Amino acid sequence: MARETIVESVKDAIAVSSTIVESAEKELAWLLPGPFLVMAAQYNVQSKGLIQKGGQVRGITTISSPYVETVRELLDMGVDIRHLENYTGSFMLVADRTLSISSIHLNVEDLSLDDAIVAFWTDDADYAEYLLANFDTVWAEGTDAQKRIQEF
Repeated sequence: MARETIVESVKDAIAVSSTIVESAEKELAWLLPGPFLVMAAQYNVQSKGLIQKGGQVRGITTISSPYVETVRELLDMGVDIRHLENYTGSFMLVADRTLSISSIHLNVEDLSLDDAIVAFWTDDADYAEYLLANFDTVWAEGTDAQKRIQEF
């Protein structure tokens, strides 16, 4: 991977995300709009192996009716998830506080594999720390996924 790479399609973002997830040795943190979470799950971007090795995975998404089953599957795997009401913005994924991909705002309701996006893929630890600081702020505001699912 180049030190800093612009990713320009949903298909490439999923491929990069898969690479990042597979490379993680200790921890993953992600913030994903619901439709992107489902798309990633459909294309087998999974953190199960990391969890089985004792790694930690935390994620934030909007948990609403179309995404409950995907969230339940992730919870069953051991992913710690928080709900953020009406989240539709960008996505981010950080592995081991160094490798990351993040995007600018997406129109996720109409997202397809061939759509153009702009995402930034890097192994810059300072940028990963910046993303994680924002993630932790949002994490503190989120609702536990189990609590949110009980509302359905």
